Amino acid sequence: MRGYSDNIVAALSEAEVNALRRVYETVRTEFGIPRKGRRVQRLANFLMAEFRRYPLDEDALLAAARTFCLRQEPASEVRIGELS
Repeated sequence: MRGYSDNIVAALSEAEVNALRRVYETVRTEFGIPRKGRRVQRLANFLMAEFRRYPLDEDALLAAARTFCLRQEPASEVRIGELS
């Protein structure tokens, strides 16, 4: 995972890394977040912080990430209808 030390990533199991990647890619795609820039870095930081704070299953992490992104975007940019 780019931007994070090898120690942090090594402490995660392969299943955890894969879950984080799936949530990251799902939310990034749903919210039209580019692969580079401030928005994607905020998303990555949020996911890592949530994951470290307490164990969340993938669905709970996805819901938390969606809520985080909804709070980050101006109301005119939110595509709530696409979140099902």
